[in-house]
Amino acid sequence: MVRPEERVIAWVRGQHNGGAVPLRHFIATPRVINDTYGLFFYDSDGGYVSAFQKDYGYEFYGWRGGVMVVKGKDGTLWSALTGIAFDGPKKGRRLERIPSLTTEWGYWLMLHPESTAYNLFDGKKYSFAELPTEMSAEAKESMGKVDSRLKPLATVLGVEVGDETRAYPLDGAGERACFADEVGGEQIAVFCYQPTSSAIAYRGKLDDRELSFYADDVSPETAPFKDKETGTRWTLAGRAVDGPLKGQELQWVSSVQCRWYAWVAEYPGTGVYRRSEK
Repeated sequence: MVRPEERVIAWVRGQHNGGAVPLRHFIATPRVINDTYGLFFYDSDGGYVSAFQKDYGYEFYGWRGGVMVVKGKDGTLWSALTGIAFDGPKKGRRLERIPSLTTEWGYWLMLHPESTAYNLFDGKKYSFAELPTEMSAEAKESMGKVDSRLKPLATVLGVEVGDETRAYPLDGAGERACFADEVGGEQIAVFCYQPTSSAIAYRGKLDDRELSFYADDVSPETAPFKDKETGTRWTLAGRAVDGPLKGQELQWVSSVQCRWYAWVAEYPGTGVYRRSEK
């Protein structure tokens, strides 16, 4: 039984308008799931779940710079956060991310009652486990010195567009927040919804039309964001549910919610978004 408040990794496009994997049941122990819905890496130390196009033959290997490492069936070592191979036959290649975010099962199901839940739990292959509440000693030992621009365990949304990356601090952002920015020459909007500790990034355009998004305090929890141009209400999953653009979907921007130390370990040249400057 999946409790409403349980953390899930949800894919926000594709089959069934998306679906979700409950972390406690299916990822907490093996850390890696290779399945037809996708390839999922769970790093409880780094505070993230990375979701990639389906592939097979991966397993947990260890840590590098405090970040989880997985091993492919040919011995290639991959960063679980970036999906980039750093050693072995496929060195330099990268896995393709799929649109996803971490949220709570009850909230996701409210948005998409037709959504599917990963339900292959048999008590053996994916044994039951509570999510860790502290960092592992192994991850701590491999961390090294952390960039001091943010606290090591600060929660950020890491965004990558082309060759540019930026971290968006989420702690203290408020119940609902929307950050408009430009990364890699692309206008983006970061949606943040604190009741479920969730954040995700989208293009700031719908087709060729520029939209200015903001967090609306009076909109229902199912659609807490609006655009100034049309007044359309948007869900955390980037779907328009009320207004002139109803039925439209925003284009997801490659992003992952994680801890600062993990993001900056993999992207030392990353920028950091400063809300006071906007």
